[in-house]
Amino acid sequence: MSSAHGAVAYFKTPGEILSAAKTATEKGFKNVEAYTPFPIHGMDEALNLKPSIVPWATLIGGITGFAIATHLQIWTSAMDWPINVGGKPMVSLPAFIPVMFELTVLLAGLSTAAFMFFLNGLPNFKPNPFDPRITDDRFALYIPFAGQSSAGDVENFLQSLNAEKVSQVSEQV
Repeated sequence: MSSAHGAVAYFKTPGEILSAAKTATEKGFKNVEAYTPFPIHGMDEALNLKPSIVPWATLIGGITGFAIATHLQIWTSAMDWPINVGGKPMVSLPAFIPVMFELTVLLAGLSTAAFMFFLNGLPNFKPNPFDPRITDDRFALYIPFAGQSSAGDVENFLQSLNAEKVSQVSEQV
């Protein structure tokens, strides 16, 4: 069973989809999404997207990695197993720098990847209802029917944008 939940318009150039996205948000359509094979400068502003919170996850992961590395090295060298080697201080921060750097970068990267998977709802095993050429040379603008005045208004609007093709998107089960 399939039921249409939105409409998608396909475009040939980045300029066309950028203009279409601006027009769609100016007309008051909600939850407009653009699918492009590469980033397009100005698309975030055209879709009225807020800044991502992923950098905060990276910062928190990096700070956590730095704290764990610092605590681990101070604990092991000065508290748990103190060995005085050649009169060196028990807490020698210059010697700790490589491990602190590596654990900071490791946890920052892993937290970024995990948070992006979480935000994107991955892994997603649903079939892709869009044209597979979107990742190659096509640009698509998707407007869901939910929250709009009517499905017909959405389709008529997309057809008025001189799109290459306009079609309904149905979730395939």
